[in-house]
Amino acid sequence: MASKDDIIADQAKQIDDLMKRIAELELQLAKALKNSSNSSKSPSSDIVKPPKKKTDRRKKAKRGGQKGHQRKLREPLQPERVNEEITYEINAADVRKLGLTPTDDFEIVQHIELLDLPIHVTEHRLRKYLDGDGNTVLPDVPELKDQPIFGPRMLSMIGWLKSRAHCSYSTIAVWMSDVLQVHVSRGYLAKLCNGTISASLADAHDELRQAIPEQPQLGSDESSLKNNGKKNWIWCITAPLFTLFHIATSRSRSVLEELIGTDYEGFIHFDYFSANCSFAWNFDMKAQYCWAHLIRDIRFLLKHPDKKTNAWAEQLLDRSRRMFSSWHHRAEMTDVGFHRSMITHRDRFLEIVRKPPDSKEAANLTERFLIVELVNGGNYDMSQDYFRFMFSPGVEPTNNHSEQQVRHCVIDRRITQGTRSESGQRYHERMWTAIATCDKQGRSFFQFLHESLTAQLTGTEPPALLPS
Repeated sequence: MASKDDIIADQAKQIDDLMKRIAELELQLAKALKNSSNSSKSPSSDIVKPPKKKTDRRKKAKRGGQKGHQRKLREPLQPERVNEEITYEINAADVRKLGLTPTDDFEIVQHIELLDLPIHVTEHRLRKYLDGDGNTVLPDVPELKDQPIFGPRMLSMIGWLKSRAHCSYSTIAVWMSDVLQVHVSRGYLAKLCNGTISASLADAHDELRQAIPEQPQLGSDESSLKNNGKKNWIWCITAPLFTLFHIATSRSRSVLEELIGTDYEGFIHFDYFSANCSFAWNFDMKAQYCWAHLIRDIRFLLKHPDKKTNAWAEQLLDRSRRMFSSWHHRAEMTDVGFHRSMITHRDRFLEIVRKPPDSKEAANLTERFLIVELVNGGNYDMSQDYFRFMFSPGVEPTNNHSEQQVRHCVIDRRITQGTRSESGQRYHERMWTAIATCDKQGRSFFQFLHESLTAQLTGTEPPALLPS
């Protein structure tokens, strides 16, 4: 029979094993409940598992314009856009009776309506001839050969609906049939998009791609896309005046080598993804890793079962808040004072992050800020890739801009469910590039697409997306 001490020792071991098991399960649960607020998961993933909304105790704003905000009114269309004018006046008798004096000023009220059928149809009639053998011969009209049945403006509308409005081919076909009373198949719409429309943007897309290595700052982000059921990747490269999208079969650093090059000298905004790290470290890039991603990773540690890890994460968040509070008030400091403040905040953050508690997750976070020995001698401080924004004017601490640019593609992906061919991929990356770049430059995407298609159909020089 076991002694009392043996029983106590056995129970103590069981309790210790159970406590370890509970800690493991709590960590697994915390990982399962990750969302975009405490991890690098995209906001679109919250649609399936949305985080609980925090209760806002502030008084809810009323609908419409808010007190203290400048009133915004719709600007009337320009006079050249007006097709008909109707002038209203008070009759002469009432003018005399009321003692009114006419002026040359008018209150303008514009009424806008769609035409009954806003299309123009040109029918080309080619007389048929018979040769001596009874074969049909038609007049030679080069401008009609291999041309789509739609003109550049109609093609632009189809492209706009497909890529700007995220419409499916079925929706576009229904719209054309119901509104324009023009019947067209989904297959022909796909042929137009992947063929004529896509080809009209090829030169503009290639020009931006060649200009990437010349930009002073770049941002990079990626998101998945299915092609015939196989996972591909949408790569987004942002620059101050343009955004370029490229669909690739790989998520490796080789795509960055292809798009950016291995001798790029500017700053690159990344998230802390392995391909980005490998690209930056192997080719000595001036990377700025995203603090928004880092802070979400720190927030996740607040739910860690280890209390020391919780406390450590809270310290890091507090130090981050202090650091960014000073950074946002940099305009109120002298250059010397701001520089001194940033060094102090950086060093205090590093002092905390380089002394992690005894947990695997904390150690993984600390690895981003280590000082490592190089193979060819010397040391490399990995933390500098998180703090370049402090000492380089114009460099932002996050990669938010690139992530925001990708959202349009994510919406498109959810509606279209991906692509089915290489031509479909080229269409999407060219259209997404034109849309994002036109928005960034304050240009009309529809007008740019119309000019590109007109050039494509007439064999003239296409417009450029890159400012001269």
